[in-house]
Amino acid sequence: MKIFRKIAILFILASLTNFSASNIEGKITQIRKDFASTNAVKDYVIKEVEDSEQSTDGGVVKYYFQNGVVKKIVVEHFGESWNSLTEYYVKNGKVYFIFDKTEKYNVPYYVDSKWYKENKIKNGEVFDKRKSKFSEKRYYFDENEKLIRYIGENKKIVENGQKLREIEKNVLNEYYRIKK
Repeated sequence: MKIFRKIAILFILASLTNFSASNIEGKITQIRKDFASTNAVKDYVIKEVEDSEQSTDGGVVKYYFQNGVVKKIVVEHFGESWNSLTEYYVKNGKVYFIFDKTEKYNVPYYVDSKWYKENKIKNGEVFDKRKSKFSEKRYYFDENEKLIRYIGENKKIVENGQKLREIEKNVLNEYYRIKK
């Protein structure tokens, strides 16, 4: 009888795990549909504001409005050795997806042969956009702005609850800062 109970408990736990995984996959599928719908709209009203809080070389925040409601926020930041593009997708006033792309230059963008001469430094590597390294991150949120999946730079999927909460806190802090 004890063995039967243990087997039944294991079966229930396995079923719940499978249900949870399929539930997440269903939400991810819906997020992808919403993402495609948001990007299909061509008649957004765009409001652009400067954002110098994250980089000394500046940044821009673009708010995409449809019928007076923010549907998408695109943030670009620029640095001497990098630039980033972060897209926030919003539904019912809550973020449901964040796409983050960073480009790291091989050397600061102003380094060329003339720079070496001006600074009396032996010639070295010069800026070459073709040598830039790119990284992407994807954040998927449920309807309560809880992070349900994170895909990091190495394309590794993170679904561990504790790790997701840590990542969620950091990325949502930035979203709330620019959301205004």
